This record gives sequence, structure tokens and C-alpha cells, in this order.
Amino acid sequence: MSNQQQSPIHIQSPVVTKYAKQLKIRWSKHLDGTLTPHHGKVQVAFSGDKNERISFDGRDFQILQFHFHHKSEHWIEGKQFPMELHIVHQNCDPNDGKLAVLGIMIESDNSAKTAPSLIELMEAMSKDDTCECMEFKTNPHEWLPTNIEHYYRYEGSLTTPEYDEIVSWVVFKEPLKLPRKEINKLIRCAAEPARLPQPLNRRFVLSNFS
Repeated sequence: MSNQQQSPIHIQSPVVTKYAKQLKIRWSKHLDGTLTPHHGKVQVAFSGDKNERISFDGRDFQILQFHFHHKSEHWIEGKQFPMELHIVHQNCDPNDGKLAVLGIMIESDNSAKTAPSLIELMEAMSKDDTCECMEFKTNPHEWLPTNIEHYYRYEGSLTTPEYDEIVSWVVFKEPLKLPRKEINKLIRCAAEPARLPQPLNRRFVLSNFS
């Protein structure tokens, strides 16, 4: 580990650029997965289907898992959010060990009418000490903010040990808005502690919007 490209970071004053190959999210709306307990929290893993992927910069990454942090790990222009969701993808090329992670801030909004249906299942599993795993189907698009066109990009690391510097980060500008009671459920059953922002060093943070 070089310690020069660590994550998370405080995103400030990004360099505006137009990507030739924009982010494309190619998930289906009926994704198979498994819930498993881990240190008192619930982890969400997917089957590793290469058709369930995202594409950018001429590369394809298949969805592996997602997890939550409380509070948000990334700060954006001086603001920390109540939660952050990381949707982790692995390069579809087996010879490339790189990951791509979508970072989605989660913000409280009691006027939000719906919440992802998977939350209820996660909460139920967290209360069942006898359950070792639980299969599910979910629509992963429920976890995306309304606007997925605007985002930040930078090269960084995992935010949990061993902090490997193998991650291309895509952090959406707009947060996902959920009712406060749903956020509280996620904090109790799924959220891991947040790592503090790390030095940017010589890296640039890019954005595709002004």
C-alpha cells in the first residue's frame, strides 16, 4: 500500500471535464442476491453475473455487493451526509483486479414516498439470530438518486482493511433521499463506521458538470 491514493476524500473544487465514454448502468430490475450476517450487521452480496454491470472508460465492471457507512465517508464541499452507500463492482476482465465503486450519499427527507423494499428484509434478518443467510430478489435501481447524470470521479482505495489502492470511484452529486425512519433502520442493521477523509496528495478530482 503506497498511502498516496487513499479513500475516502473531501471532494472540493473538482476539475470539470467531459468524458468521451460516460457511465452506463446496465443492471436488470430483478437481481438475485444473498443476505448474510457479519459482525452484527447484514451484508448484501450478488451472484456475480457479468451481465449485471456498469460501463465507463471502455471497461465493464460486474456488480458484487453493496454496503453502508454511517455517517458518510466522503464529504462534498464541506458537507457530511447521514449515510453513504457503496455499490461495489469488479472488472469483468479476470486478469484485471481493479474495482469500481458507486458512492451514493443518503439524506433524510420525510416527504420521500417510497424506500427500497430490501430494507424490510435486511431489518428482519438482523433480528433473527438463527438465520445464516437469506436469498432475495431486488431492483438495484431503487438505490440510485433521481439524477445519475452528474457525478465526481477519482482514483482511490478501499475504505476498509487492507485499504488496497485499486478503486475507480464514481460519487454521485445528488443524494438518495429516504424517510428518516428508513435511514435509522439501515443504521441499526447494516451501517459500518465511517473512515475519515484522507489526503488528496497529487490526485485530481473530476466532475462532468459545472
